[in-house]
Amino acid sequence: MMTLYETLAHAFIDDIRNGRLPTGARLPALRQLAQQEDVSLTTAGKAYAYLEDRGWIYARPQSGYFVANRTHFAEFPSIVHNKLTPRNPQEFAPEQGYNTALSGFTPLGTSLLAPELLPETDLTRTLKRVTRRLNQSLFHYPETQGQLALRQALSDHFRTQHFAFSANELVISNSCLEAIRVALECLTQTGDAIAVCSPCFSGLLDLLTTLKRQIIEVPITHEGIDLAALESCFAEQKVTAALLSTTHVNPLGITLPNSQKQAIAALGSRYQMPIIEDDVYFELSHGKDKPLPAKHWDKDGYIIWCSSISKTLAPGLRLGWCLPGRYLEQYLEQHNRTTMGVNNLTQSCIAEFIACGDYRQHMNKVCSVLPSQIHQYQQLLGKELPSNTQISAPQGGLVLWLRVPQLDTNQLAATAQQQGLDIRPGACFSTYPDYKDCLRINCGWPLHQSQQGDSAYQQLMSLCALIKAQLA
Repeated sequence: MMTLYETLAHAFIDDIRNGRLPTGARLPALRQLAQQEDVSLTTAGKAYAYLEDRGWIYARPQSGYFVANRTHFAEFPSIVHNKLTPRNPQEFAPEQGYNTALSGFTPLGTSLLAPELLPETDLTRTLKRVTRRLNQSLFHYPETQGQLALRQALSDHFRTQHFAFSANELVISNSCLEAIRVALECLTQTGDAIAVCSPCFSGLLDLLTTLKRQIIEVPITHEGIDLAALESCFAEQKVTAALLSTTHVNPLGITLPNSQKQAIAALGSRYQMPIIEDDVYFELSHGKDKPLPAKHWDKDGYIIWCSSISKTLAPGLRLGWCLPGRYLEQYLEQHNRTTMGVNNLTQSCIAEFIACGDYRQHMNKVCSVLPSQIHQYQQLLGKELPSNTQISAPQGGLVLWLRVPQLDTNQLAATAQQQGLDIRPGACFSTYPDYKDCLRINCGWPLHQSQQGDSAYQQLMSLCALIKAQLA
């Protein structure tokens, strides 16, 4: 039986599905909705939060709530030839996700926030303040596990999001990807097969190629991950470990339901299988309710949770972290051999930035802007591209996943590169050919209608023109 706020939310969903509330329509203000439906403000707020979390509506700061341009994930392709057999990512997906042929940086390729959305002034002020205070500590090697002050600041920060862990359980790394690398190196060996999501973030495939690991792709759709396929990999010992994203999965943008996250944790315990959770987009939710990682339900320590500030704050600072669970001792040993700790100044700066509340304030600002910003991308793409184009409706993160039937996105990427445009073709995200008409674009740059050729707006318009030309 549905609660009152769910009943109210589903009435809106019915109106949206039947065209009574078209894309872009403004919804009643919270107080007005409460009066109209004779419900409390709390119930009205919960109804809108329910709709927002599921991508039906979005909030525009100081303007209200609007109907989102929602395209269902059900029509996106999933693996059709998958037999859960190990495959060599270097052989079947030789194209690296990062376009090293382009000089400089373009806004559509790498998943990043625009500099104007980052707290440059506050971060610079913190850096100066911390530098004056550090004195002799700059001349010492960093602690292998990371500064206690930073580990405690992160522990306190995530506890406010109902994800609790001890500072003593955490290890600081140079990035999320490095944390994942260390986990793979201490838990698997050359030639081992790793279970991954499909489609899978191209950077993870690049890393697995470098480490000479094989992969088994487990399909993931708008409904979540194929748990039966994942359990088959574990039960039949087809893999040595799993490397999964569960929240705002790149490139689809979906978040696995809590029931699936709990099931993943249970599978790890049942089969004593290490599961590395790549959670770099964890805090970039487009809804008011922040999801929890699968690690939250891990009672036996088989999930190794990895994240960083690269997507939320500043990738140039190169700082991440890991909760290795039951593997803490061997993780620290491998981390010490290959990393030798993380820059002391960076650690102290981020610890201060989190502890003083500036990071929380920054995240609140970013998460209030992102839904509207990504909606603008969806609107422009929906207007400029062919009517059969499918555009994702992410629940969080910074990217959109597009499918344009009959489009060769490898050819598109090559043509785009010649014009200084950077995109990620579908072939970067799998060893199978099922995503050849898909592409991923970054939405971290606001769409100011600038005439400058390197603006996100102009680059997106140029990309749409290339797509239409190729299909003509």
